[in-house]
Amino acid sequence: MNSPLVSIIIPTHNDRDVVCDAIDSSLNQTYNNIEILVIDDGSTDNTEHLLKDAYGNRIRYIKQKNMGLSSARNNGIRSSVGKFIQFLDADDLIDKNKLACQLKQLRSISGKALAYCDYIRSAIGDATVNYARMNPVITSENPLDDFIMKWETEFSIPPHCFLFDAAFFKEYGISFDENLPTHEDWECWMNIFALNPQVVFINMPLADYRVRTNSMCANQLKMRNGYLMAIDKQLRKHSSNSEVVDKLAARKKEIRFLYRDTGPIMRFLRNYPPVFKKLYCEMVPWRVQRMLD
Repeated sequence: MNSPLVSIIIPTHNDRDVVCDAIDSSLNQTYNNIEILVIDDGSTDNTEHLLKDAYGNRIRYIKQKNMGLSSARNNGIRSSVGKFIQFLDADDLIDKNKLACQLKQLRSISGKALAYCDYIRSAIGDATVNYARMNPVITSENPLDDFIMKWETEFSIPPHCFLFDAAFFKEYGISFDENLPTHEDWECWMNIFALNPQVVFINMPLADYRVRTNSMCANQLKMRNGYLMAIDKQLRKHSSNSEVVDKLAARKKEIRFLYRDTGPIMRFLRNYPPVFKKLYCEMVPWRVQRMLD
């Protein structure tokens, strides 16, 4: 496995103002054996003509009707032929040395393996960046525990930090759930880490997570509902493992409380003067609030 092919999958939907940056960061890799698949998820902003004029046959442009981010990523997986898969959202960037650094570590590993790296955060346009970002380092002896108990509160890894062996998707049939409104990446990583793969961390910021004002994470109600749906799906998958079920159930309660401002009680109280919300928060014990939210 001297120079394995890496498939870089870039989903896009009306991102003509940023997608070329993602493509350019892929073309600028110091590792050359790559294919770049741009999956256009029903764009209506003339993305197709822009990319075909700018890149020609340097990329594989695939157009589909608008079916969502997960569908575009899955389409990219099916269409790819690489030994390794690099996901890259249209508004993000990867360092020119990312693939070379991660492949150097993965080449010596036999069996199921993946690599991930540190990242930076930057803003696009007038977006505000929270520089107190979460730790990207898996600290538990059992990585699945970190993904269950710490994701999004203490620990988070953007998709383009990873470099995956394509076998996770091609041989084990793992994919992104197209019915989840959010947290489809977390649910996918849960399925991968449940296989107990070998994991390599590159302690270098080789990915740039760029924040836009219309980012999905700004919709807290959607984030809450998507997270809870993803946890429910994992509860069903691990129904025979009581230890994992207990951890997921505990995490579900925590998420309901952490997103309590978008929960049913708070949404109901928005119909009344602010004093009612204040009284609820002050008079109802927080343990009871956790159960209600």
